[in-house]
Amino acid sequence: MDVTVRPLAEADVDAAREVQSRAFDEHDRAFGDPVSPNTDEAIERQRRRLRHFLTHDPEGSWVATAGADVIGVALALRRGSMWGLSLLVVEPEQQSRGVGRLLLDASLTYAAGVETAIILSSRDPRAMRRYAAAGFALHPQVSASGPLDRSRLQRPGRPVRDGGPDDAAWADEIDMAVRGAPRGPDHVLLSTMFVMYVLDDADGRGYAYVRRDGRIVSVAATDDDTATALLWHALALDTDGDRTIDHINAGQQWAVDVAVAAGLRLQAAGPVFWRGRTPPLSYLPDGAYL
Repeated sequence: MDVTVRPLAEADVDAAREVQSRAFDEHDRAFGDPVSPNTDEAIERQRRRLRHFLTHDPEGSWVATAGADVIGVALALRRGSMWGLSLLVVEPEQQSRGVGRLLLDASLTYAAGVETAIILSSRDPRAMRRYAAAGFALHPQVSASGPLDRSRLQRPGRPVRDGGPDDAAWADEIDMAVRGAPRGPDHVLLSTMFVMYVLDDADGRGYAYVRRDGRIVSVAATDDDTATALLWHALALDTDGDRTIDHINAGQQWAVDVAVAAGLRLQAAGPVFWRGRTPPLSYLPDGAYL
């Protein structure tokens, strides 16, 4: 099979989105996880992600093709001195044939000269081996999920307010202090797609994003106490259904404490890989926008 790796184009968006869906569905089935429903909202979120990278990171956006068919996708961003791999998926029947390695190699060309780099891995051992071989250090992670018992919610008593696109420049100051790189255009997208909370008082500064279905998207704060307050506030979002906190690494006991106190179930998750630094402690990255 002849495989070509080339830059992502607008005409590839729907085919790339379909590869992503099939790859994640197969991964979830293989590891006994529930397969996420392919709702109109999820499809639109995938399209916005692909188009966001086409607009802001065309040099980090790649597809692998066999003939006329898209069989793999890789998306990488570059913000300040940080590079991050947002997505690397291969059509299930084309996996273990070197396509993922070709896509990763193409994505890493966009990392030339950066100080730090991050990859949030799935639980697939092939992916972990590939990232470790590329010089990234592995850091274990867990996730937390389950129904919310509101009687367990804790109210830290600090002035958390709703945020929005006008807070993007302020939030970038937090990002520079916490992870050493801004989010830039990602804040505008995230603050329109999700609920944003902001905390800025004498004890600390930070923000959180949460999906309207209760999944925590990201938390970034100048200290663990502020991150804790934001996480509790995000968990209290007025919505039915389970809550989910992803990407809790081994150094983030503050997030583990919140999850346990909230009655959520902890389980092993795919690791995070960093190059150039260890994971920031008061920072839960987003799976799509890091």
